[in-house]
Amino acid sequence: MAKHKIPKNRSLEDMFKGVKEEITFETADWDDEPAAKPRVVQKPAKKQTASDFRKQFFTDDLQEKVGSLLLEIKMAYYKDGVGDISLEVVKDGRNVVIKTGPKTSKKTR
Repeated sequence: MAKHKIPKNRSLEDMFKGVKEEITFETADWDDEPAAKPRVVQKPAKKQTASDFRKQFFTDDLQEKVGSLLLEIKMAYYKDGVGDISLEVVKDGRNVVIKTGPKTSKKTR
């Protein structure tokens, strides 16, 4: 009996060259059948809390504008030598005003 030498480092294409696969139940392609649609489960509507109701006024665009203005104000304070600032929100008639000022430190001696 002669030894049969098995070639090494062959690609998959080389190893299966000339092999014809017989189509059976396990290897058949089932793409022609429509896939079952996944069932959509509707979650019950979440009850809106007071916090959610207040947050709806601050849209992403408004948050971006207010954030950029506050950053400009903080940088102006920083140029004047003030490190931290405090913010105070005040209602002025039908307007909302954000007052800024240097943060006062509460040091106990």
